[in-house]
Formats: sequence, structure tokens, C-alpha cells
Amino acid sequence: MNSFLKGATLFLGGALVGAAAIILLAPKAGEEARQQLADLAEKAKKQAEEYCHKTDEAKEDKNE
Repeated sequence: MNSFLKGATLFLGGALVGAAAIILLAPKAGEEARQQLADLAEKAKKQAEEYCHKTDEAKEDKNE
């Protein structure tokens, strides 16, 4: 894995941890906080899938 991918992975991971901490520490009802975490997790999953798809395409283009 090149340094850009490592950096991007660390950045995304840190952003997710930070966002989850903010949601958990904010004064909200439990159900609302759980829904926000579920929404955040779904968004992160979609972004990770897009990122993986783009890196797979880049690898294929490089190998051609």
C-alpha cells in the first residue's frame, strides 16, 4: 500500500472516530444518538466502497 493510501485510510478512520465521539458525547436522547451513529456508519460504508472501487480501477488501469 503506498503512502497516499495509508494516509487516506488513517484520515478516514480518524474522522469516523471523531464523528462517533461527538455524537456520543452530545446531549441527546439515546434513540436519536443511535440513529445518528447508524446513519454515520452507513455513510462511511458507502464512502469506503467508493474508495475501494476507485483504487481497484486505478490498479487495473496501471496494469494495462
